[in-house]
Amino acid sequence: MTHSDVQLRALLFLVFGLCLAPLAVAQTTIDRGANLSVDVARDGRLAIDLRGDIWIVPGGGGEARQLTQNLKSVRRPRWSPDGTRLVYSAVSGDRQGIWIYDFNSGETRSLSADASLDLYPSWHPDGERLLYSSDVRGTGLDLWELDVPTELRWRISDRPGDETEAAWSADGQDLVYVYHQGETWSLILRQQSQPEELLLSSSDKIAAPTFRPDGSLITFLRYGAAGGLIEMVILSRPRLIRSLVSNEQLDLAPVSWLDRHRMYYSANGQIRQRLFNSWTSSPLNFQATLQPEAQAAVSRVRPTLAWLDEPEGSLVIHASRLFDGIDDIYQYNKDILIEGGRIAGVEEHKDRPGSIVIDLGDLTILPGLIDADARLPATLVPSHGPDLLTMGVTTVVASHSDAARLNELWSGKQIPGPRLLDAAVWQTGHTPSPELDVTAAVVTSRSTGLPTGQALSTQFRAMQLAGLTPLQTLRGMGVNAAAALLADPYLGRIATGAAADLILVDGDPLATVHDVLNVVAVVRNGRFHSVSGLLDRAKSAQSVE
Repeated sequence: MTHSDVQLRALLFLVFGLCLAPLAVAQTTIDRGANLSVDVARDGRLAIDLRGDIWIVPGGGGEARQLTQNLKSVRRPRWSPDGTRLVYSAVSGDRQGIWIYDFNSGETRSLSADASLDLYPSWHPDGERLLYSSDVRGTGLDLWELDVPTELRWRISDRPGDETEAAWSADGQDLVYVYHQGETWSLILRQQSQPEELLLSSSDKIAAPTFRPDGSLITFLRYGAAGGLIEMVILSRPRLIRSLVSNEQLDLAPVSWLDRHRMYYSANGQIRQRLFNSWTSSPLNFQATLQPEAQAAVSRVRPTLAWLDEPEGSLVIHASRLFDGIDDIYQYNKDILIEGGRIAGVEEHKDRPGSIVIDLGDLTILPGLIDADARLPATLVPSHGPDLLTMGVTTVVASHSDAARLNELWSGKQIPGPRLLDAAVWQTGHTPSPELDVTAAVVTSRSTGLPTGQALSTQFRAMQLAGLTPLQTLRGMGVNAAAALLADPYLGRIATGAAADLILVDGDPLATVHDVLNVVAVVRNGRFHSVSGLLDRAKSAQSVE
């Protein structure tokens, strides 16, 4: 499992904890943390993102001071060149944005505009400008530059795919960034008055480039099947790529340079320090005292899932390849037995005389997707139901005054749509810091700024950039979401007794999660619908409206 970028995980998914009442009231002292990012100021102070908040560690290590309180989603704090400010990414309300903290005034302000997703802020050496990645149009992350005093901003890249994690050289003349499209990751160098240069292209994930202060080389992280490495591009002619750090459990965060010799990075849950010409690193020890959160005990009552307008009779769906939402591998050549609106069993494939059997060949069947905290279209109408099903979304949790009527309407045959659960009843439970357990992530559309369904591509892309595997992402819109809503074991899985809400896709979503978007057919409430049939239903519903 690759290390996750908590900044992006906090954007589109939340980690759910089933323990709803606090279990401890005493202070806790820790000396390490999952998925740390570290940045060093010129005076040696270090800023880290520990459990979703910013902490300041003295230059020689020791007692860390907590700077932010209970934000739970801070990622990659970065010092301004003069050490008076920190810029970072965090979730606030329903969006992932960029924030700046001023040590002189003690004030925090948002620097985000109207984009759905702002990530990876970094400083220009002049201390007046910021680089960041933004998904303004919902079609991909581009590089933007921001003038901090005026908050004027301008786009500096516009390629298909995602341009992320940009960093300036110390003299402000050169720029490096990561470009990701499809299955290819690239490291791009943009030098002043020169065309862009491809430094490296790989099927391995490339992340977190940083210039050495003297501009002689660029460090970056590469994640492959064998794990993570810190590598460097020596900016000689010709360019040379060499390994710098290996055999450590590296976090997905940049190297930070104090000077051309001394570097800091995070691995094994620790801050690591190393001299450039050394073969080994050592820990920079710190201690952080966590204050207990004042939380009232909350007793959640499991809501009752309504089984509306279930069809009569039975149906068998043959799955040549089945992802049941629980196991981490496919099951092959299975029959899904459906009675009414529920799954009656999953059995080995065989002849079933007298049964209605649907076999669409070499498709992958998986549980319908759950959006546990959804943005609904501005004007929600019945015809949106079939449209959402064509995208694979079979359960939506949101606030809407007409939720009960639409849920009943979409459970039927004429205008099918996802199960629409009222957020006032179907609330997610208490969600501690997302960095604690990536395997329990819940992926939603809320923080994308896009309506449910339409947000899927952005959600999947963000999870991939964050380092989540396809399996983790699918569980984030399946069993994890169902558990967070207390809707398990009825939703998010293909198992006896669960709702017969399935999607049939063309591809291999456990290898490439974007294949989930290749929906061919949907089973909703036990009824089979082809995508073409759903589109026809949407048109007929529009004519009625």
